[in-house]
Amino acid sequence: PGIGRYMVTGINTRDFPVIQATVLVVAVSFVLANLLTDLFYAFIDPRIRYD
Repeated sequence: PGIGRYMVTGINTRDFPVIQATVLVVAVSFVLANLLTDLFYAFIDPRIRYD
């Protein structure tokens, strides 16, 4: 169960909307996780400054 199995099933059945949706969800999740990590670093270590 999960998005990985859903994507593999979409690939096997050549269901392109499912493939596009799962790639989009994974990519957006990755970008948001990296953004939140960068923001939390600023709170944890105040020496970090973004120019």
